[in-house]
Amino acid sequence: MSALEEIVRQIALQGTTTDITVRADIIREFIYKGATLLTDAKILAPEVPYDNLDVKVEFPSDIAVDYPVAEGAEGKEGRITWTPFNIILEKAEGQFRITDEAVIRGYQQDQWRMGVRKLALAFALKKNYNILSTVAAGYTTTVATQGAWDGGTPKIVEDITRAVNTVLELEAAQATLEDVKKMVVALPIKAFNLAGQLTTINNLKTTYKDYVESQYGLKLVPFRELSLSTGIGGGDDMLVVLPGEVTAKHGVYKGGKVPLVEDKRVGAARKYIVRQFFATKVVPDSATVATSSRIHRTTAILGTP
Repeated sequence: MSALEEIVRQIALQGTTTDITVRADIIREFIYKGATLLTDAKILAPEVPYDNLDVKVEFPSDIAVDYPVAEGAEGKEGRITWTPFNIILEKAEGQFRITDEAVIRGYQQDQWRMGVRKLALAFALKKNYNILSTVAAGYTTTVATQGAWDGGTPKIVEDITRAVNTVLELEAAQATLEDVKKMVVALPIKAFNLAGQLTTINNLKTTYKDYVESQYGLKLVPFRELSLSTGIGGGDDMLVVLPGEVTAKHGVYKGGKVPLVEDKRVGAARKYIVRQFFATKVVPDSATVATSSRIHRTTAILGTP
């Protein structure tokens, strides 16, 4: 049983409670869990809980170490470069209903399960787009492809290798060789499928995807939001991201200051309203930029998106 199906099963078991407060908590818990589970883009920006909507902090983007230090002496006080990180969580709201007719006919549980499932998916789609659009705009380096992947001489391996090297070579990225295994290559679906085609590399019959993943330990991931010519990146951009909280954060309000689920009678139905406050922010290299050297973009990898 998948994790999502387990959530739906628990919904069916607990959805019959008549306690309004408990029922609201159940809805919030399962929709939030389902939305997190279905948010594929969280692989690029981990979810971070906040108890406020306006987050204003500073973090050390660079710390100097004194070396060598003479025997018996103390090192000089190291230089610390502080960078502000401000993020404002925005409200998302959705709803579903349990109709009186469903209650009379005895299938309110079906409406309950489908309502929670569909609303969780709707939240996840908004969160996916929020994360991807933010990360896609947060690159520091960008280059054009060395050869369209759907052309006569595709440069799939070459493009990915160059992107990995670019991130590793940038001092501001502070990346290590071990970090390569955490890298994510975010692709349009068409490009992902092309990377799955068989080819011969070093006299070995393999796919481009298997070769680069085994070579570097990174992961190729397709995203629908990157696949449309009218979508993020015009449908033909590749993003290579070294993910983590030092690259981008997907902030979610987890405080208890206001109700995040409400229900009310509307016509011949009970309406459940669910809210979540969230936003994504790239962690900048310094106070003078808004981008991260841990994000790289390669453009025009597809001749026809």
